[in-house]
Amino acid sequence: MSSFFVLPPMEPIINTPFAEIIFDWLKTNQLFKYQSQVIASLFILMHALLINYISSSHDILYKNSVMPGLFYILLNSIYPEQIQLSPQLLASTFLILLFNRLCFLYESPKPLFLVFDAGMLLGMGILLDYDLIIYLPFILISVLYMTSFNLRYWLVAMIGIIVPAYFLGVLFYITDHLKDFLVSFEYSFSKNYFNLIGISMEEGVIWFFIIPVFVFSVIQLQANFLRNKVKSRRIQLIILVLLLFGIISVFAENQGYVFGLTFMSISLCYLMANYFIRSQRRWLKEALFIGMLVCIIYYQFFNS
Repeated sequence: MSSFFVLPPMEPIINTPFAEIIFDWLKTNQLFKYQSQVIASLFILMHALLINYISSSHDILYKNSVMPGLFYILLNSIYPEQIQLSPQLLASTFLILLFNRLCFLYESPKPLFLVFDAGMLLGMGILLDYDLIIYLPFILISVLYMTSFNLRYWLVAMIGIIVPAYFLGVLFYITDHLKDFLVSFEYSFSKNYFNLIGISMEEGVIWFFIIPVFVFSVIQLQANFLRNKVKSRRIQLIILVLLLFGIISVFAENQGYVFGLTFMSISLCYLMANYFIRSQRRWLKEALFIGMLVCIIYYQFFNS
């Protein structure tokens, strides 16, 4: 609710022509004052529902729960900048769908189609935010782990990534803006992908609650790893790999680490949910959760 009472402190950087088209259209067709906040809130809610669906349909956790979606919303509501429409928020839609397609690889008789879908989804996300190019190795690692090494899979993934850029390039060529489209790609090659986070002590307090939850969750996953199905074990390892790339995306953000949290929350929400759905040490879980909520309320309403 804070985004309706406190104006967002910064406008997100738009570094792709496709995202520029979308945001220019939204600005010229603004229907009401809080359009950006409402659309962003709806996207976060839609992502949370999709994350819950993925968790239940693929048996990622040892029992079905709405906790993954809850913690996705929580992780995307820490700072005021997150509850506004940004290219990162739109691009994360395709990253979540990509993760869903990769979860089907283990039991698929024809993984080539899934690999192509994953590559195309990543390509569509890259058109909204060039930083998503760093997730290309994630697809290759996931394909290698969920199926087996096959050069065809990697080539198909690359083709899938190129297809959306090709069709968008054709559109810009028809409208005589191909040069602008090609120049925009220079950003992804010239930018620095390892920037200092620059988080203050006050902003970092909430991570003293999140990091212990992550550590406890990983310990629990390791202790119960062999009790899970083979597919669940492989997906859980993919989530850890996705978290690694999510951390990289936090450092890759030129404008601020806050916008990179959108990508990192996709994997981190599953790990946090894994800790909270278990029945041990309920008093500690309540204390950690309340501590996170207090920090979020402070950041959103009193630290703007």
